Amino acid sequence: MLETEQYVSRFVGRTEYQPRLVKQALKVSDGSACQFSSDDEGLSTLLHEMDAAEYVVTKRSRKVMEDMLNGICADGRIFKGFEDSIQPLCEISPALREVSSLADSLADMAKEESLDVARALLIQLPTQEDKRRLSASK
Repeated sequence: MLETEQYVSRFVGRTEYQPRLVKQALKVSDGSACQFSSDDEGLSTLLHEMDAAEYVVTKRSRKVMEDMLNGICADGRIFKGFEDSIQPLCEISPALREVSSLADSLADMAKEESLDVARALLIQLPTQEDKRRLSASK
């Protein structure tokens, strides 16, 4: 995704590259939509199972879940940046706009499910504001 974002940023203004850029952006957006859909489905299942039974959460399992949930949220933030960079391509390709919008919605859903699982496991995920403060202090 990051490679495609850089590629798009370099060549988006050159008309002769636009069909290739749209094709690559479609591929990345479609793959992202599939991944976010899978993440959301898995997290929904996990939440359902957690509601249905008692779970003992060990330090190790809490750390594994925290890393996984942070990764899902980070993927969503990365996709948002990617989506911003392909905006000019979405104007010329309705299919790309549609797939990108779907992936964006699924990213939001996966993030919300991640936050729900984190709350259920009493995991504090860093927020955007926490990340900004951390970046500013460096």
